[in-house]
Amino acid sequence: MFKRLLVLLISTFSLVSIASSETPTFSEHIAPIIFNHCVTCHRAGEIGPFPLTTYTEVRANAKMIKTEVSNGNMPPWKPVHGYGNFVDERRLTTEEIKSIVDWVDGGSPEGDITKLPKLPNFPTGSQLGTPDMVLQVPVKWHVKGDLKDVYRNFVVPTGLLEDKNIAAIEVRPGNKKVVHHVLMWNDITGTGRSLDNKDATPGYEDFGGPGFDNVAATYPGWAPGTMPRYFPEGIGMVMHKNSDLIIQIHYAPSATDEEDQTSINIFFKKEKEIREVSEIPILPDYLPGGYNAFSIPANQKKTFKGSYTVSRDMSVLGVFPHMHKLGMDAKLYAVTPKNDTIKFINIPSWDFNWQGAYSYKNLIKIPRNSKLYYEATYDNTTANPYNPNTPPKTVKWGFSTMEEMYLCYIFSMDYEAGDENISQETITAANEEQEHTELSPINVRGIFPQPVSNTATSQIQFTLFSNQNISIDVADMKGQIVSSQSFGQLPVGEHSLALPEDINASGAYVCRIHVGENIISVPFSVVK
Repeated sequence: MFKRLLVLLISTFSLVSIASSETPTFSEHIAPIIFNHCVTCHRAGEIGPFPLTTYTEVRANAKMIKTEVSNGNMPPWKPVHGYGNFVDERRLTTEEIKSIVDWVDGGSPEGDITKLPKLPNFPTGSQLGTPDMVLQVPVKWHVKGDLKDVYRNFVVPTGLLEDKNIAAIEVRPGNKKVVHHVLMWNDITGTGRSLDNKDATPGYEDFGGPGFDNVAATYPGWAPGTMPRYFPEGIGMVMHKNSDLIIQIHYAPSATDEEDQTSINIFFKKEKEIREVSEIPILPDYLPGGYNAFSIPANQKKTFKGSYTVSRDMSVLGVFPHMHKLGMDAKLYAVTPKNDTIKFINIPSWDFNWQGAYSYKNLIKIPRNSKLYYEATYDNTTANPYNPNTPPKTVKWGFSTMEEMYLCYIFSMDYEAGDENISQETITAANEEQEHTELSPINVRGIFPQPVSNTATSQIQFTLFSNQNISIDVADMKGQIVSSQSFGQLPVGEHSLALPEDINASGAYVCRIHVGENIISVPFSVVK
């Protein structure tokens, strides 16, 4: 009897030991997943509601993490896996999800702390080096602590005297606790400026777009987790002379009052000749019946399918599907003359709060005479908790919250042999130690206050990350230098330099900061 009991106890202990040995540990199995996919947002000062940088922090939220990764809510990655091969996917594999579930169900053990990986390095300055131009929201925007979403368009003059080829655009959120995503357009018509002037406060309110159609360019947007990248060699986009950059910022609901002043770092190509990336917008005019056909009756779900015939061989770099809050799903694909299907993107569960541009790891060729199809489904019923109309009303095309959009941008250019082999992963952030890239020695915060009424009281503010020789000059829109001043070598730290006092006329100007051999341009306006 004693021997049988002893055997039973030994067997039971062995089973427990085996089960215990099979339970993932935080240090060895879970930390690599969390650090690679979560801490970009879930760390101090970022938009994640709580940090996930230590074992204690992760274990405190273990059950919530299990739920969110199991149902696919986190990390926020909406496209279906395999329907397009994208850079910077924030998607967990089936194995990673299982590891998290098993770890939580197994008691969330910490494991051997000597196997804990280091946290990723998040540079505080520019991740792509010293920008050629810094365009900043002209004021510190006050975000009320009223738990409401805000979509604000800010109009910033570029001050460019000639068209420039863009090598990269880097969004630098001023307050990552509230900046949810950023969209950008280049305006040469002055329409954005006119809308701004009609609004009593800086910028103007709009929902998911610039508020008008005829923009000169739509640039790839930013959302938490998006890595800044250079365009491949010989490829880029254009920023037009005498243009404005419209910066739309979605401020996420906040329980506390916050302030933000986001800036955009622009890097220009040294190459004079590039293959220009442009956008093809799939709009309701590609639907059977055109814009008049785009109507979503109250208390109905409705699917629209438009098509666009490709007249020449094209290379696609990325896509940007867009709907408002009635959106349910969106799918973009092409059918070639040989009846092959090219899968671009499939978002079966649309979430307006997690939209953005998606870039492919390699360029994708579309043969000419192929047909592009964009399918989008909308739910205009009471079952849709995001429906802005209560009770539901018939909804037409438009930019406002109460209207809807059927839109998908396709970023493309004319095809050349070998485009399929061009990678968009090769040139990325400076913390990946690219040979040609150095961290920026300066972070320019902007000129305050703006517009400038008294140059004696307006200052350009910046932070130096190494000792640098600094001088500034001011040019008017004709490129004429109106003032210049040298400050010698300034030390590491924060600095505020007064603008020259000899700017006597109202108008638009560019303050150029000379940092060693680099020049950073910061547009500003003077009102006398």
